[in-house]
Amino acid sequence: MRPPDPKSESIRFGVELETRVPAVSGVAVGGYHAGTPVTAAPRFGLAQWRAERDGSITYGPDQRPCEFVSPILHGPAGVEALWEFMGWMGEIGASVNASCGCHITVGIESAIGTDDLGAVSEFIRKLAHIAHWHAKAIYGQTGAGRHANRYSAALSPDVALHMRRVVQSDDEYAKASAADSCGRGMVNFKKAFRRAGGRFAGVVEFRAFAGTTNRLKVLHHLATVLGLCLRAAEVQCLGAFNRNKLQASRTRSAAESLDFLWNYLGWTRRNRPVALGLFGRLHDQWSTHAEVAKRLCEKFDREYPAAAI
Repeated sequence: MRPPDPKSESIRFGVELETRVPAVSGVAVGGYHAGTPVTAAPRFGLAQWRAERDGSITYGPDQRPCEFVSPILHGPAGVEALWEFMGWMGEIGASVNASCGCHITVGIESAIGTDDLGAVSEFIRKLAHIAHWHAKAIYGQTGAGRHANRYSAALSPDVALHMRRVVQSDDEYAKASAADSCGRGMVNFKKAFRRAGGRFAGVVEFRAFAGTTNRLKVLHHLATVLGLCLRAAEVQCLGAFNRNKLQASRTRSAAESLDFLWNYLGWTRRNRPVALGLFGRLHDQWSTHAEVAKRLCEKFDREYPAAAI
């Protein structure tokens, strides 16, 4: 195992956990994108999680659909806050089904260290390629059929063309329009050029992960996202959008793809200086959450042997 990655501690990220909560849980669920603070739950400093309604979640008669939305998190303390919140979520009886997802959002400027539009454009283009190469490992670690969900489907071949427009255009509006044209799949680039109060606030959102109350699964999902973002930020020579022959040979199954992902991020490759994206609990418990991810990839291979990813 390579040393932890200090750069990743500065990345700002957010997590959305789609669940069903018991009607008697006492959680006040706000409207869509109008969440209510979850006052009884652990916080990140003074910042609170929010509970909001999501119409895509199916639920039973004694349940309420609830998407828990984190505050902006970062560093070891942010990972601990996520761990503690999920523990509390389990204590109140939150559960998931196939309609639930787990979304992880990353602030682009915090990942690449600049809001320069040219650098942002190159970053999201590289991230699109890299996520596409490792799609089977990303889906496989969920152990579920998220690849078949239209809201988290694999990136289409058109994404490569849209990303070329993003990089080649000199106009910010044109860049944003091209990123928006990529759609809302396993990685959502629609908000890559977002501004808030005139200031750059662009983000990328990973949507491929299935809903879960398993904290170890979410640790591996988060580590994967942070590692891929940092790899996209540092890589200089980028291959084609589609996998080459060597990449294809190493990603025939989800389990093989996971080994390839770990190697690519420096988690198991000895000649990399650090394990990209791993710090704090993500690094200290890597062997534990990696074991869970490998088991889920093997499950994915059994249940979706013909998955065309």
